[in-house]
Amino acid sequence: MRGRMIARPIAQAALAALLACAATGVRAQDAVDPVRLPRLEHLVRTADARALPALRAAEEAMAARPYAERIAFLKLLRRAYADVGDIAASVQTADRMVSLAEAQGDALNTALGLLARIETAGDHVQPGALAVVNEVDVRYAGLREHEFTAALQRSYAAAYMELGQLDLAQSHYLKGLEIVRQHPDLLEPTANVLRLGLAKVYVYTDAPDKVLAILAQIDAGGGVLAPTADTRRYVTEGIARVMQGRLDEGRAAYRKGLAIAHAHGLTMYEASALANIADSWLEDGQYVEAEHAARAALALAEQAHDGPTHRVSEGNLGFALAGQGHLAEGLVYIDRVLAEQREAGALPDMANVLLEKSRMLEKAGLVRQALEALKAQREVAGKLTAAERANTARVLQEQFNVQRRAIEIESLRRENVLKDAEIRKRRVLQLVAWTGAGLALLLCGFVWRLYRRSMRTSRQLRELNEELAFHSTHDALTGLLNRRSFRTAMAQRQPGTSRCFVLLDIDHFKAINDRLGHAAGDEVLVDVARRLRACVDTRGLVLRWGGEEFLVYVDGGDAAAHAELVRALLGAVAGEPVATGDGQLLPVTITAGALSVPPGLDDALDWQHALALADAALYRGKQAGRRCAYLDVAGRTGTAAQGMRLVPEDAPAASV
Repeated sequence: MRGRMIARPIAQAALAALLACAATGVRAQDAVDPVRLPRLEHLVRTADARALPALRAAEEAMAARPYAERIAFLKLLRRAYADVGDIAASVQTADRMVSLAEAQGDALNTALGLLARIETAGDHVQPGALAVVNEVDVRYAGLREHEFTAALQRSYAAAYMELGQLDLAQSHYLKGLEIVRQHPDLLEPTANVLRLGLAKVYVYTDAPDKVLAILAQIDAGGGVLAPTADTRRYVTEGIARVMQGRLDEGRAAYRKGLAIAHAHGLTMYEASALANIADSWLEDGQYVEAEHAARAALALAEQAHDGPTHRVSEGNLGFALAGQGHLAEGLVYIDRVLAEQREAGALPDMANVLLEKSRMLEKAGLVRQALEALKAQREVAGKLTAAERANTARVLQEQFNVQRRAIEIESLRRENVLKDAEIRKRRVLQLVAWTGAGLALLLCGFVWRLYRRSMRTSRQLRELNEELAFHSTHDALTGLLNRRSFRTAMAQRQPGTSRCFVLLDIDHFKAINDRLGHAAGDEVLVDVARRLRACVDTRGLVLRWGGEEFLVYVDGGDAAAHAELVRALLGAVAGEPVATGDGQLLPVTITAGALSVPPGLDDALDWQHALALADAALYRGKQAGRRCAYLDVAGRTGTAAQGMRLVPEDAPAASV
């Protein structure tokens, strides 16, 4: 199916049988002895199969040991669980690390535990991981231990990888690798694990030569790879060789990974390796061999409950059957995969399958069906491009939030410095007062000067606090309220009244920036904000929602009143051109999407859902040619009935 699959770990059902203490030959009381901890660490570092059973055998006795031994033990246990692919147990152990370290005031191991518990599988992380990593980075900015900085770089790399920001992921992997090279004694991450992550980046950037070069650097000095990671190593190598057109060498690498996965009972990895083998046979035009490999992968994927591999295997099977002339039977599998991918939101995989389907149908002489598949592929590719743009914007927003939090922390630090200075000054005043009546006149003058300085410092501190409070709730450019203030308003709102949410977007704003420069664009934003605020007045809230997008929120009123407000907003902006500082008059219009929410729908429709429906109405306005608005009315099921199309007073309105 031309898909590149890098295996992801899974907790194997047979793992429980391996945890018997007898399998280790290690007594619990010996395992927790301080002399024995290095032995357990050696088992973990060498990926010895006896490591996890030995740690489990010692777990109960470890509860009575000193803190330093318990936290070291939990770090070994978490790593051992991760090495066998039991991510749920690994995350639970990371939670135990955080609880224990926080109780002891241990910042280093608290931070390490917080980073460890966002893992999912195979250097993947949970959704929203970047925000968590940013939070840990800001909160523990004072930590300089190499163990923390290396783990932080790996977490950043994995988080950016999930978001598709490959250049940032590569940068953080390289930074982590440099730290580990200088400190090879770190338990994790190891140099070889970081090299595997870097190789995955190069796979996604279509750089097979770099993949093979970084994999060639994996050696004993970089840490022994666990079977899960070792399997991923050979599957990644196979992908790179197939990308180079060396299909036989690629299959040989896949089979090495398959053998390791089979020997250690890693069913999901077996399925992944076989799926890649089937894909290589399809590349080679060997459809019978592709069918055999795909059927074997399909059975293992079902056994492992691995949805992504199951879909890839079904697709491979469909293309293999079609290649042998069984087109109708093959299309059944292919169309089922497309339906599953559509439901799962797997747009990149869906685009690949549609493209391959189009080529297959064209080869079979079914030109009309091939064109339909190609058209569907282009639609999916368009959605994927839009999703990537939104993803990039989200990453930039999170980076901005990190910088803003760092500024807030620095402001608090300065505030504490000012308070300390004030306390010291008060102590000086007390000391001066005790020197005696003989110096009373002189001391009064000195005290007066100190008092004035103290008042000035307090005033400066108060003004700084007021400025910080204002900027935390208002947009710096337009002076409008921001998202944070809107969340606060929604949390404090009393239910029971009708509501109206209006999202507004300046038409062709990018063209203004590109043609006249960002200074003119800023003038347009400020003037539009002023007009919207004047139009709404005291009836509701006006916010800058982001970029050239604004939000108007009103409590009370019915759909007719809401329609009048929306039409007034359109007219307020379009009524007169915006005058720039250099004397130009710019005609500016907006497109809006509004949702009128009748009273009594607070439980059925929260504000986030309401904004999503308003955004859908805004999208319809843009599709309809801009310079208009769509007003929808919310129903009791949490959906919106498409309502009316609104235009400024000088343009005709039409119902939809």
